[in-house]
Amino acid sequence: MSGLLATLKIPNVHARPVFNPLSLNDWLVVALPHAFLLVTTRLAMTAPRDPVSQATRLLLLPVGLYTYAYVVAFRDYGVGEPRFNARNYGVGLFNFAAALKLLEMTFSRTSPRRIIRSAPVTRPSNGDVQAKATHAQNGAAKPNGPETAATTGTLKEIIEYLCDPRLLHYDTKMAQNSHDLETRDTTNRASFLLSTLFLYLIHILLLDLFQTTIQSLPNPGLGTPDGGSIFNDSIPPPFRYIISSIAVLCTGGSVYCGLQAGHNVLTLVAVGLLGQDPFDYPPIFDKPWLSTSVREVWSKRWHLVLRVFFTSIGAKVGGALLGDVGAVLGAFTLSGILHDWTIWGMGKGTDPLRIVGFFYIQGIAVILETLWRGVTGKRVEGWWGRVWTWSFMLISSHLVVEAWLQHGVAGGDYFLPDQYRPFLQLRNLLLGK
Repeated sequence: MSGLLATLKIPNVHARPVFNPLSLNDWLVVALPHAFLLVTTRLAMTAPRDPVSQATRLLLLPVGLYTYAYVVAFRDYGVGEPRFNARNYGVGLFNFAAALKLLEMTFSRTSPRRIIRSAPVTRPSNGDVQAKATHAQNGAAKPNGPETAATTGTLKEIIEYLCDPRLLHYDTKMAQNSHDLETRDTTNRASFLLSTLFLYLIHILLLDLFQTTIQSLPNPGLGTPDGGSIFNDSIPPPFRYIISSIAVLCTGGSVYCGLQAGHNVLTLVAVGLLGQDPFDYPPIFDKPWLSTSVREVWSKRWHLVLRVFFTSIGAKVGGALLGDVGAVLGAFTLSGILHDWTIWGMGKGTDPLRIVGFFYIQGIAVILETLWRGVTGKRVEGWWGRVWTWSFMLISSHLVVEAWLQHGVAGGDYFLPDQYRPFLQLRNLLLGK
């Protein structure tokens, strides 16, 4: 019995073997929790209200959640190299998101319905404005309600559903809001791919610029895998806080560019290699720097890739406890837990006070903006709303950025090794390194 318990124990993330991509055993363990997700999703699709289906999903839930945690701690996906530790961050993020989907499907009482396009998508030549408009109308849901089809639980449908976290093919509002952001020509595959490749290169260069700036600040360890503080006590105020603010802004820019670049790669592979429709890969951001309220940042302009999980789980639980206020705080708290979990996956422990605390404070700000509108009858918007939003985000972000950078999130290789990073190499050349 003791041997069995030892086998089932979550591995120690501080003393785990490296992941072996040639090991079938390693791949089977990594894939195991997704088997529970596939079965649970099929049951939710085919018989969401059936008592046997509900009971089976409840029985699978704790095992599935446990295996997701096990996989994160099972191996060092950075293969023992500190500069690759960000891979553990990614594995933790992916598996936590999948665990949230497992939770959502466990308690789902309705089967998802797929939006049906009203007509076959055409691909007119560049410059054909009318044809492009028709293409958009065919792909997006109509205002008076799109035609939908029930999902039957085939493996293809399950995979398509699980690979669509924004529910672009299942939620009318999410689909329309996302497609409204598109500026590329989705009617011409070659043009779309070239535009996406250009955006990828821009985002990679900006990411390097932001990361190089962080690594050039006069703070010991900052921007390295070992981590360092954004505050240098040897530098007097206000310069100490100017430097910390630069680190915060560059970290925000790095997150934005990193996610954009990742989505660009996904789009290039899906559209360029797998032949999928360009229309199905709209942007994930809506110029967050233009936000005029904290609510607008998080509800519209920042990426909404994981929003469904936060609203379907965090907001529902919080709302059941504390009404509308609890719904807001529940969504942001769950987001904070997700981001804190990823630090644990890196073998860096957790930092809930600063990481979860940052997201909780965002919820407080959204509630205060709602109260402001209720008292004054005016929305938080305009130039003063932008000043408020930038000021609040800059100050509050010191919490989470300090935690991230102290845990080494800004260090290591992301998309390019150090020797291929142009801004880093330019800095080293200028400094004679």
